[in-house]
Amino acid sequence: MRDLIQGPPVAAPVEIRLVGPDLDVLRALGDQARALMADLPLVTQVRSGVTGGAPQLRFEIDETAARLLGLNVTDIAAQLQAALVGVTGGSMVEGTDQMPIRVRLTDAVQGEISAMADLPILMPNAAELSAQGLYPAVPLSELARPVVEAAESVITRRNGERVNTVQAYIVPGVLPEEALQSVLASLEAAGFETPAGYRIELGGDSDARSDTIGNLLASVGLIVTLTIATIALTFNSFRLTAVALIVCVLSAGLSMLALAVMQFPFGINAIIGVIGSIGVSINAAIIILTGLKGNARAAMGDTEAMAQVVTGSSRHIISTTITTFGGFLPLILAGGGFWPPFAVAIAGGVLLSAVVSFYFVPPMFALLYARRQKSQDASQTGTLTDAPRPLAAQ
Repeated sequence: MRDLIQGPPVAAPVEIRLVGPDLDVLRALGDQARALMADLPLVTQVRSGVTGGAPQLRFEIDETAARLLGLNVTDIAAQLQAALVGVTGGSMVEGTDQMPIRVRLTDAVQGEISAMADLPILMPNAAELSAQGLYPAVPLSELARPVVEAAESVITRRNGERVNTVQAYIVPGVLPEEALQSVLASLEAAGFETPAGYRIELGGDSDARSDTIGNLLASVGLIVTLTIATIALTFNSFRLTAVALIVCVLSAGLSMLALAVMQFPFGINAIIGVIGSIGVSINAAIIILTGLKGNARAAMGDTEAMAQVVTGSSRHIISTTITTFGGFLPLILAGGGFWPPFAVAIAGGVLLSAVVSFYFVPPMFALLYARRQKSQDASQTGTLTDAPRPLAAQ
């Protein structure tokens, strides 16, 4: 199967949304779902939106002791910022780029809590103390107490509700829908359930594809109605309209058959191509039906006349089919994941529907229209023959 690199962009191919009011419950549910999804062979990496906070180091400053030394919280924070994050001390030029040089303490100091607690904090009168030969600083441990705690996790919301999104990334060559079904089966087998007030929603490729298809099909009802009305007004016959609509359905099926033969997934681009192939493919059926209806002998069901009409129409149909197929052939041969499914759906549907039009439309015309037309003419002829003759004058 070819890689699915088409359709709407998504953050992750497979997403499970856990929706509910309490963050702790959402975090626990997300951890459970993440553990189950990570054990699947199709999944390479799993992450969740609401997790336990990362460990962080916080210093509780004794403001009374700091004030006795003439320091305040802002001064201590600024000195820690300069020591740990660094201060820009200059710049260097490399090629055409000018890069700043930042000076800070080594990683050995930043990696040890005891070393950070012993960082020197300069006194406000450090210059005077140095001139007197005194040490102008005190260790941070004299002014603050280190505290290791968990950072607060980010609260994610969707449509005004708290949500924990568990995202799964899959191995190359696997369709997101296949991976999603595997994930749902794993959750069901493990007995994963949400408590009252919480629910599971599907996101990722499945949700994005459903929204896109819904937008595409939103106006299908109006388009189908206008198409039926146009064809009915063209032929002035509901029977011939039904034949043309059957060709539309067959054209869509043949487009999907071409996608299956070429092993392209039925993605968004393929759906657009199938819809486009229907409008192009119906032209062959309209040309043949118009020619058959316009020929008096063919309209009566004369097979020889019908064959002549179809043969005469074949030149226009074949030329249109070849030019359409040839126009999309470069897109098919170019490769990639975006244009080939679209081009295969249209070109394959047009090419195969032309064959269907030649072998399907004439028999259906003879069955639904010509036979009825012939019976009507026979009925009218019989009525004229059986009419009473006027009495001869005596």
